[in-house]
Amino acid sequence: MEGPLPLETLSEKALHQTADPRLTAYCPSMDLIALGTTDQQVLIYRLNGQRVYGATQKTSKLQVNSIKWKPNGQLLAVAWNDGVVRLVGAESGKIVHQFSTGDAVTGITCMGWSSNLTNGTSNSQKEDTTWDDLLNSDDATSESSLPLNLPRDLSLIDIERSLPKLSLLAAGGSTEDVFSSRSSLDALFRPFDPKDNDAVDVMVVGTNDGEVHLTIYDSFLVGTFQTPKNTIGKGLQLIRHSSHEQLSTHALLMKCPSTRCFYFVPMDLRFISASTGYLSLLASRSTALQNLLRYIHQVQTLMIAEWKSTQELPGRFLRNINETLAENNKGDIVQSLYHSVATGHTFPAVKEWLVDELSERGHKRWEKAIVTGLENIRRLIHENMLPALERCSVILSRFSGIAKFQGDDDSVGFSSHQISLIVDTVACLHLVSSKILLQVIDELDLFAAFSSWLRYEIDRLGSDSTSAKDDDLEKEAAIDHNKVLLYLQNCMTTSPLEVYFGDLTSDDVNNDWNQAEQGLPMFDLLDKQITKQERGLSYMKGLPRVELLCKFLSRQAQSVFSQIAEAEKRNVLFGQRQEIGTAENDGFIDMRLAILSNSSCVAHLAFVPEDLPNQIQINRLSFSIENGMSKSRSTDASVVQLGDGQIKDLKFLDSSNLLVLWQLRENTILLSIPYDRSGDKGSTPFGGFHMEYAAFDPKSAALQPVMLSNKEVEQQFVKYKIPGEGSFLPERIEIRHQTSRSRKDSIRIVILGEDKTHYKVFKLPESDSSRREKGNDSEDDISMSN
Repeated sequence: MEGPLPLETLSEKALHQTADPRLTAYCPSMDLIALGTTDQQVLIYRLNGQRVYGATQKTSKLQVNSIKWKPNGQLLAVAWNDGVVRLVGAESGKIVHQFSTGDAVTGITCMGWSSNLTNGTSNSQKEDTTWDDLLNSDDATSESSLPLNLPRDLSLIDIERSLPKLSLLAAGGSTEDVFSSRSSLDALFRPFDPKDNDAVDVMVVGTNDGEVHLTIYDSFLVGTFQTPKNTIGKGLQLIRHSSHEQLSTHALLMKCPSTRCFYFVPMDLRFISASTGYLSLLASRSTALQNLLRYIHQVQTLMIAEWKSTQELPGRFLRNINETLAENNKGDIVQSLYHSVATGHTFPAVKEWLVDELSERGHKRWEKAIVTGLENIRRLIHENMLPALERCSVILSRFSGIAKFQGDDDSVGFSSHQISLIVDTVACLHLVSSKILLQVIDELDLFAAFSSWLRYEIDRLGSDSTSAKDDDLEKEAAIDHNKVLLYLQNCMTTSPLEVYFGDLTSDDVNNDWNQAEQGLPMFDLLDKQITKQERGLSYMKGLPRVELLCKFLSRQAQSVFSQIAEAEKRNVLFGQRQEIGTAENDGFIDMRLAILSNSSCVAHLAFVPEDLPNQIQINRLSFSIENGMSKSRSTDASVVQLGDGQIKDLKFLDSSNLLVLWQLRENTILLSIPYDRSGDKGSTPFGGFHMEYAAFDPKSAALQPVMLSNKEVEQQFVKYKIPGEGSFLPERIEIRHQTSRSRKDSIRIVILGEDKTHYKVFKLPESDSSRREKGNDSEDDISMSN
């Protein structure tokens, strides 16, 4: 028999912090390694050891409970013990999104993130054909080449790539600073790729409180579910999750905290298996719309802040002089300045205010406050708000088409009437934004004339000379006094923009929004009210307010999101729990789900039984799947005793082999144990060992283990050798598995040292990895345990 093959070392790294053995994750698509440390840092390293991301939680009470990469490697999910999950961009290092699993959550027990193929994939004949291919083919008009589902194909046409990119927003130190980075903004608003229509990303998060939080496409919440209870009514906690991309049934491993007993529970996601073909589009665009609403909210918040900044400093100047004029019974500053523009005469109190209090410095501050604020509002409208509203319209048009072509089928969860009302609100915001933009341009023009006249007055009144100079006469002649008077009359004390940004009483809000709350379109009514306001007539003050329109848009969209989620939530079913037993340590457990045929699958569960640190028990649970619903068929198990050594960690490598870190006296050895002979396609396993399974009943006597001596263990299972074992003592193992979408030879093995400050990255030996690629061509298994 050939000797063990040395693993190929790709990288090794010495850490400055102590790593938490539970928190290691290898990126599925890039050579990035994420680690959690004992001082609650999350770090990401390249293979060359360069750190690309680091985050520290300022609040000392918070702890990192779990980390998990998105299946495409673009995001890293970090779960904290307060129930908050933050999604970090792999390239930008910024928090793209965060959500809470509940207000009273005391910790996260498990987090899984996987990709599932949708049912619509097999029914679509457009999988590998683009519109260009269709139109350029010679038989484009033949019956066989025409698409069979025109509404669906039209909904998948990529429109968003033709839209201009959204502009960045100013950073403000908030959670929405994701909008201030180009890389994070592009990742957040990635256009829907029709190639992604055949899959949906599913995140499963378990909490200490016995709940399962289910989201799809990064942040679209399907719902929160109570876990099944055991025989004595105690709630269970999710501790492991596994899935297969071709199965809508997920495998969950749960534990009862009081009895420490483990249970296997299948979770059927029938909204995937019974999807109409629009699931991926709906979920991804719902997430995009949610992000757009966050973006719009941030834009309107910045707009209101900029408008208030244009009012604060001038308001202080005007309040001071108005108090002085009121004491002297001289009216107010608007009347006084109007008098000065019309007659050339300036009241003494006004002259003193202009020359001594306002002066050149005050004028510059006034001008900067007004011009900067208005220019920022103009930019926010033109570069941020209007493009975001255009993107909303595009997404809503997709939703509208889906709703119309679904007919009476309520599986999508919303109606075309609901979408038309949201489109109406978007049109209202578009109208108001356009009005604001025009008003800002007009006010900037009027203020430029007023500012020139005000500076001229300050210089003239502050001059010692009584005779006008030629330069002064030229300056005065260049001033448009009509615009100065218009500014004094319309903008000096009350900005016309107050119609859109000002505060309102609760009565105005309640009275003016009755029509909207009744589910009636608002655009025509809003247009009439704005026309009345422009003519100086009484109008409904609540309708044109930007903040209220944005809040109403969010409420409308949230109602649709809730209905979509409810339609999907009804199709989430938990199967019958199956008792497994108790384990020596929660960390020494791994689970893998594999597909046997279109209607059957098998889950393998490996763990170290309680008080038996040198034994491994593997449970094999077979179940059938019909119409997306699973049904248990059989459960069997096998136990093997590995000499008198001690098991330090174990992980499934592929559909045939289990990797085990086995400590024998001073040495830690990497074992490869074949657990399923079918995975080796009939070939003889390394060492000739076959795992024999027997029927399993948790209430019966314990299974008799296969007893192996230390020598037999080394002869039969030592297939790989860890380079430099003498100086590097392995402690924990993490594996990046190969999937149908990953490149060949993509399996990576990360081993953390016993001191928890060193890790090494390996790949399988070339000869073995080549054989494994051929063996995996027809079977793609994904282990998603955490």
